[in-house]
Amino acid sequence: MSPASHPRPRGFEKNRLEALIDGVFAVVLTLLVLDLKLPENLAFTSNDDLWKHLLGLERHFVIYVISFAVVGMYWINHHIQFHFVVRTDRPLIWINLSYLLLVSFLPFATDLVGDHKDLMLPCEIYGVTLLALSAASFAHLAYLWQHPELASPEFTPGVRRAIARRIALFAVVPLISMIAAQVSTHAAVYVYLSLLASHFMPGRVDSQLGMTRESTRASV
Repeated sequence: MSPASHPRPRGFEKNRLEALIDGVFAVVLTLLVLDLKLPENLAFTSNDDLWKHLLGLERHFVIYVISFAVVGMYWINHHIQFHFVVRTDRPLIWINLSYLLLVSFLPFATDLVGDHKDLMLPCEIYGVTLLALSAASFAHLAYLWQHPELASPEFTPGVRRAIARRIALFAVVPLISMIAAQVSTHAAVYVYLSLLASHFMPGRVDSQLGMTRESTRASV
């Protein structure tokens, strides 16, 4: 049988999309630190003055660390989902581009929260951005499930449910933070620490990935 007679697999190679995603995440993680800056043309004459100014930037430091960790968590979650992608097509590419649109907005949302500690609206904008990211993750998961020709055989119903539960957790915490912002914008920022703590708990998705790697090595 000639090569031309073989059916061509549907979709595009995923490598270029993965490279774009990793590049955008790297830029976003770098941009987050730009909000940590000292006043221009101002030199501090004593350590005490410098310490007082740095302590005044406490909210900026906290939201920077939280945003850096949150972006990292979303990258890890997306990396896990993409582990089960074999090929892409145009709708899946656009879902991921929408995801990147929201990720690239996070430095601006982080800057808003850091610069307006007494305003509720920045906390709401930050929370809505994370909710939209979770919605894009759900869209990615649902589309991959509806198009099994784009997914690897390891993308089982159990894996789909485990990933969906993790995405749901990522959505619940911003909702709690947005509610807390009605009472205290300071507390609303610290609510995200619970998301960081829960992320490091072992999950079924991680165990499934371990099983997949073991089965792959066994088949070689």
